[in-house]
Amino acid sequence: MKHIFRSNIRFKLIVSLLSIVFITGTLSIIIGITIINKSIIREAYDNVQTSLDAAYYLYNEEIQNRSKTIEYLSNTTEIINATATRNRQYLYGKLLQIKREFNFDIVNVVDADGRILVRANNYDKYGDDVSEYQYIRWVKEHRKSSFGTDVLQYEKIKYEGEDLARKTVIKVIHTPHAMPRSSLTETRAMVIKVASPIIDRDRIVGTLYASVILNNNYRLIDKFKGLVFRKERIDGRDVGTTTIFLKDLRITTNVVDEKGNRAIGTLVSEEVYRRVYEQGKVWLDKAFVVNRWYLSGYRPIYDINGHVLGILYVGILEEKYRNILRNTTLSFLVVIVITTVIAIVIAIYLVNTFLKPVRRVLSASANITLGKYTKIEVKPGDDEDTRKISRALNKMVDAVKERDCQLQEQAEQTIVKSEKLASLGRLASGIAHEINNPLTGVLTYSSILLEELKETEYADDLRVIRDETIRCREIVKGILDFARESKIDKVRANINTIIIECLMILEKHMHFQNIIISRKFDPSLPEVFVDINQIKQVVNNLSVNAADAMPKGGYLTITTGIEENPPMVVIKFLDTGTGIDEENLGKIFDPFFTTKETGKGTGLGLAVTYGIIKRHNGTIDVRSTVGEGTEFIIKLPLQ
Repeated sequence: MKHIFRSNIRFKLIVSLLSIVFITGTLSIIIGITIINKSIIREAYDNVQTSLDAAYYLYNEEIQNRSKTIEYLSNTTEIINATATRNRQYLYGKLLQIKREFNFDIVNVVDADGRILVRANNYDKYGDDVSEYQYIRWVKEHRKSSFGTDVLQYEKIKYEGEDLARKTVIKVIHTPHAMPRSSLTETRAMVIKVASPIIDRDRIVGTLYASVILNNNYRLIDKFKGLVFRKERIDGRDVGTTTIFLKDLRITTNVVDEKGNRAIGTLVSEEVYRRVYEQGKVWLDKAFVVNRWYLSGYRPIYDINGHVLGILYVGILEEKYRNILRNTTLSFLVVIVITTVIAIVIAIYLVNTFLKPVRRVLSASANITLGKYTKIEVKPGDDEDTRKISRALNKMVDAVKERDCQLQEQAEQTIVKSEKLASLGRLASGIAHEINNPLTGVLTYSSILLEELKETEYADDLRVIRDETIRCREIVKGILDFARESKIDKVRANINTIIIECLMILEKHMHFQNIIISRKFDPSLPEVFVDINQIKQVVNNLSVNAADAMPKGGYLTITTGIEENPPMVVIKFLDTGTGIDEENLGKIFDPFFTTKETGKGTGLGLAVTYGIIKRHNGTIDVRSTVGEGTEFIIKLPLQ
């Protein structure tokens, strides 16, 4: 019976341990594969997002580089003199050279009235009015270069030559899930446009205008693919692809169809079109592109006025990540199987080794879990291993009992501390909210007494009482303002108007009597979503700080403007005060840090200002030179 009983225990323990190993291994496989799958998919979409951002950056960099080229050429003496004297023959030769050396499709010189003076593609065709072109009009209005993406109608391209116009025509290919199209041919062309004024003696005598046609332009799109995805291929296919859409039509791409031809003329799906083209949002998801599944990213392409003209696309073959997932999963399964076999062998060995003392250990352990610190009795007939286990468990019982006592004592102390901290918190809150009431009484009566006894020997003492009471009230108010998490109530407002309203009050303050405030506001500043009262507090804090830094008077210049990339409203406060030491610049936004004299500042104004700007998702920076002045720069997002 004894032998059967021990065998039964052994069998149960082995089966139990093997069950645990099996369940643990199975769960590890399921959880591991799920985690691997999610990690790879997350990494894949991160890669798509990064690739899309890189392609968009390269596209904009291409535009900016071409803008710099045209701007440089428009300022050369040869171009200026030839345009001013209307030397068409000389200009024609220069435009041909520009077109050839810099890979432009269209290069023209437009006179001051907006009429074509000479074309690089068609010397005999000139005099037509292009003043309605938005990029030409922008140059004339702003006297600066304009650049970006635009769309040219077929009739306009024909002026450059019939051959060039025919090259831009694209036949529409029916594509599943795409928007229905009434026309089977696209004659318009998406172009990169650059225009730069030609100025002679501070007078615009013309405009140097150039374009790169994107329809069927493989050089540009292949350049993007090569820089973003290198030359990675799977089964003879490029892993990464890029595409430019005019509205919903592929006008240039390195996506290929089953025959290996570029999929020019195919359409984007209606779902992507609605989200990207109509709503102007980025789209990241898996998509069936022409004939393959891709992890795809789409981003809108805008013109100079912010209107969506087309879509920039990048895609990575889903097969790449399926291969990674398959190989990783197989490797993981092999590791799990090997470790499971090892665990089974170790489990059987341990069961056979520790079967004898296991019942005592289990019994003692059960008592410990119930709070009974019962020790194992060491019997004379026990072997050495059992004796060691028994002694070890008895030591563990003593240690657990001692530790439980310590934990109970610590828990009691922690509860007492928590109650004390809670009481202190309530006390501090009550003091912070209630201390203003007696301070107001002290301030009121001390002011009345000072007024009545201002000609007596007690006047100076009363002034000290009044000033110190005001200081205490300001400190309490600053602490409450800094600690309070005010709810932001954002509305659409104009920053210029907010600043003007603040200055109307500040300029009448005695601190600003010797200070000249200069306003340099951008009249075209768009409205932004802000909490008006909090922004006014920021303007007041920075203006008063500037006044404090100029005790003998000076200049305060407030400037507003726009930063385009990313779109931000910029507000600058520049004073001619004493400046801030370099060692203190990193501390000025810390609570209670101040460089003012004792009694003249709480050190909370800039900390509050910093918190307000951060809650508006903006930034605040400071530049300062001792003896010259300080400039605070605030940036608030337009969107």
